[in-house]
Amino acid sequence: MLFKRFLVLFVLFPLCSFAQNEKLAGYGIEVNPVYGKIIKHNYIFPPLPDHSYALDVNILKRTAGKKEWQQRRNNPLIGLGLTYTNYGIDSIYGQCIGVYPVMELPIVRGKKLEWTCRFGIGAGYVTRRFERSPTWDTVNNLIGSHFNNFTMFTTQLRYKATHHLHIQAGFNFSHLSNGSFRLPNLGINMYGGHLGIRYFPVTDEPNAHMGNPEQLSNRWMVQARIGMGMTEYNNVDGPMYPVYAATVFASRRYGSRNKILAGIDYSYYSAMYSFLRYNEIFTGEERAHAWEGVLFIGHEFLFRKLGVVAQFGIPFRYTAVNKDKTVQKMGYTYYLLQNEQGLLKELCLYGFIKSNNLEASHLEFGLGVGM
Repeated sequence: MLFKRFLVLFVLFPLCSFAQNEKLAGYGIEVNPVYGKIIKHNYIFPPLPDHSYALDVNILKRTAGKKEWQQRRNNPLIGLGLTYTNYGIDSIYGQCIGVYPVMELPIVRGKKLEWTCRFGIGAGYVTRRFERSPTWDTVNNLIGSHFNNFTMFTTQLRYKATHHLHIQAGFNFSHLSNGSFRLPNLGINMYGGHLGIRYFPVTDEPNAHMGNPEQLSNRWMVQARIGMGMTEYNNVDGPMYPVYAATVFASRRYGSRNKILAGIDYSYYSAMYSFLRYNEIFTGEERAHAWEGVLFIGHEFLFRKLGVVAQFGIPFRYTAVNKDKTVQKMGYTYYLLQNEQGLLKELCLYGFIKSNNLEASHLEFGLGVGM
């Protein structure tokens, strides 16, 4: 009996301490058990497991409007996510630990109910990868490295039972790949559903700083990016080839916090040029068949100096062997310069993962400008 009382005290004491600490107002933890399935997005995919499961844990902070970008986004929730995934066939897929930033956006927010979404690109470690030796694992043609890009998208419907406890259900999609930095790299795409809880020891509503931030104009801009990535091609443990990228697009800001994008994306694959020359295909015209052109639309969510970008495009020009029908890019921009006046209005660094038909093509890093 004494032990039980001590145990209850041991559990409740830190919670009481938290409850008395106003500095922790708005901080919380979220736990989501996930049931899912892997998407077979290529005909050479290995055997599929019946199901997969994951545990997604998030450390969260409700912002309190201390900065203008927080007020413009109605005090969004930010944090850090940690996901453990068991794909279902350990001998082929292995298991994964992923870490990613959390930036939650409200779609509908009510007093008791809300519908939200979030998107984060981070890093993941997977226990199994393709190996020639010493384990001779040639069945796993999905991942060529232990360290990879880990991307998580989640949308949730949430019931706020109290200012301490929330209950949610939702849909999630995760992506694991290294962007063909090391082959093989089909990548693992998993979709699923989850039920979970969110707990705030002090409160989910910290004292908000009231403000009236300046409304920015819904301006148009002409923007451009130049970047580069590195990939292997055809041969595992083969040479690395650069991919050169250039993008020209128009953007329209709205709501002082978002941008709509539309433009043309260009990628030149030096690996394709080498392949065509080596095999004497399109002799003398190798460069003309080594680039890809894409018409795209996109969206950027702005969090002051950080932007979260998603693009979807349709190719109008293919390389000699790639006939994929869709192209996607997702990633972050970090703004070194943001001006409302003058010729040069924006200067940023960016990092994207590019995929064709949801199969990762390469990681791309570069510089962007807006005028």
